[in-house]
Amino acid sequence: MTAAIAQGATVTVALPAAVVRPPRIAASRRVHRRADRRRVPLGRRPTVVSASAASSSADSAANLRPLPQTCAEQVAQAAEIIRAASSPQNGGHMRQRIQLLLPVNQRRNEFTSVESDDYPANDADVYKAAMETASAMIRAVDPDGGDMSATRVDNDNDPVGVLANAAGTVRALVIPNAQNLQTLRDLAALGDANGTQITLLVNPQWNERGQIVSDFGVGPWKKRATDFLSTFEPTYSLAEYRVGAAATRDPARGGDYMGVGGVARVLKTHGGGWQTFAMGADGSSECVVSDASEPTYNYLEKEVFTRFEYSLAGRRTGAGPSLEARLEQVASEAAKTPGAIDWSIASTAEITAAVRAEAIAASDVDTLSKTGLRTALGAMGLPTSGKLEAMRERLREALLGEDKDQWD
Repeated sequence: MTAAIAQGATVTVALPAAVVRPPRIAASRRVHRRADRRRVPLGRRPTVVSASAASSSADSAANLRPLPQTCAEQVAQAAEIIRAASSPQNGGHMRQRIQLLLPVNQRRNEFTSVESDDYPANDADVYKAAMETASAMIRAVDPDGGDMSATRVDNDNDPVGVLANAAGTVRALVIPNAQNLQTLRDLAALGDANGTQITLLVNPQWNERGQIVSDFGVGPWKKRATDFLSTFEPTYSLAEYRVGAAATRDPARGGDYMGVGGVARVLKTHGGGWQTFAMGADGSSECVVSDASEPTYNYLEKEVFTRFEYSLAGRRTGAGPSLEARLEQVASEAAKTPGAIDWSIASTAEITAAVRAEAIAASDVDTLSKTGLRTALGAMGLPTSGKLEAMRERLREALLGEDKDQWD
C-alpha cells in the first residue's frame, strides 16, 4: 500500500504455516545485473530439515514485511532496516550489503509493472537510477547528515559511484565491479577510523560464486576478496525474477498458478525470511511463500509457479484477506472523506482496487495522472488511448453514467 491511500499505514501479511518453508541448498549463479536483467540461479530441491530449522522458519513468518509498491517505499523500508541493523542491540553492523530494485525499464513509470520492456535501460540510465535511489536511501538513513556528495569512478567505461553525506555518517559504493574492490576497502577504512560511519555496498555487479573462476580469480586472491566482502552484512534485498515464459499468462485474473512461468519479487530483510511475492499484470501482488534460504530458479519454476496453494488465486481465497481486498477496504474507507486520497501518486494496484470498490468519484478524475487515467479506464473495460482530456472526459462520463455497473 502506498502513501496515496494511507500515510504510514502498514499492511500485515499473514501466511499459513504451510507456506513457510525450511532452508534449502542454494547453487552457484552468474547474474548479469548491469542492465537489471535478472534470473534466479539454478538450484536443488529443498532438503529435509531438523526441528530447529523448522523453528527458524516459524520465526521468519513473524518477521514478514509488505512488498514496496513504489520506489520511495523501498527506500524508506531499506533505510529503516539499515538503521536497525547498525544499532548495538541488533549486532551493530556498520558494514552492510544492500540490493535495491532500481526504477528502470518497465518500472521507470510504474514501480509495480512487470511487463517486459522492449528497450532495456543502458548503463548510463542504470547508473543514474542507482545513484538517485541510493542517495535518497542515505538521506533517509540519516536525515541530519547534510548535503550529499557524489563521485563517479570509471573503470573500463562502466559507471560506478561513491556517495557520502556531509556529516560522514553514511558512505556507499554503488554498482561496483570487481576492479573497484580497493575503493570499497578505502571507504571501509574511513569507517573503521571514525567508528560512527555506516558503509554500504549497493548492488554489486560481480560474481563471487563462479564454479571455475569467480570475478576475483582463484586461490588466495579469491579468498582475500571474499573474506573482506564477508564483513558486509546482507541486510536488505529486493529483486525481481522472471521465471520461464513469464508473459504467457496473467496471474491477476484467474488461473494464475503458472506451469509455464511467472514474475516474482523476492524480499529479504535483516532477521527475516526470503519472501516470494507472486506479481499480477495489474501491479497487484501476494506473498505466497516465505523461506529460510534464498529461492532458486528450479524451486520457483517447479514448486511455486505450479502449485495452487502458492498462487495469487490461492492466497486470495485462503485464510486472511488478500492484498486486493485490503486495498479495496482502505480505499472505501478513505473515500468517505473528501480529499483523503492523493490519486496523483496512487499505484496501479490501488487505482484498480478503488475502481472495483467504487471509491473513485467523477470529482477525482482531474487529479489522476495520465498513467492513472489509463489504469482506471482499463479497469472499467474502457479504451485507454487518446489525448489526455479525451481520456478524462471518457472516465468522467463512465463514473457519472447510470449504466456504470456494466464495466465491473
